[in-house]
Amino acid sequence: MTDNNPISHVFTKNHRLLTPCDFKRVFDTPAKKIHSEHLLLFVRAGQIKQMCPRLGLAITKKKLRQAVMRNRLKRLTREYFRLHCSGMEAVDVVLIVKKKYTKDIDLHGELTQIFKKLIADYPAKS
Repeated sequence: MTDNNPISHVFTKNHRLLTPCDFKRVFDTPAKKIHSEHLLLFVRAGQIKQMCPRLGLAITKKKLRQAVMRNRLKRLTREYFRLHCSGMEAVDVVLIVKKKYTKDIDLHGELTQIFKKLIADYPAKS
């Protein structure tokens, strides 16, 4: 079965920040910080050779005690990024949790809000 969709929605190794140096570069010199109530997105313009946006997740046990919650946030974030990365330019993005939260927080709503802001600020160049 072939996919006729010209836009590939995949999350490969090329779409991830892998080294501590990559994370440090984004944290030290962010071009923009995008806030929601519980989440913070650090954004930095990508390197010249970079062809696609990259995502890094820095979700600590201090802010989310339960591994189930940390893993769920990571899965949801990667999924939102995977679906929306074709609509943004090649930037490096790191997501952190600003303050503690519980199970009753609307993760989908916050991720939708934060990624809409990201795509509005860094749309894909045609």
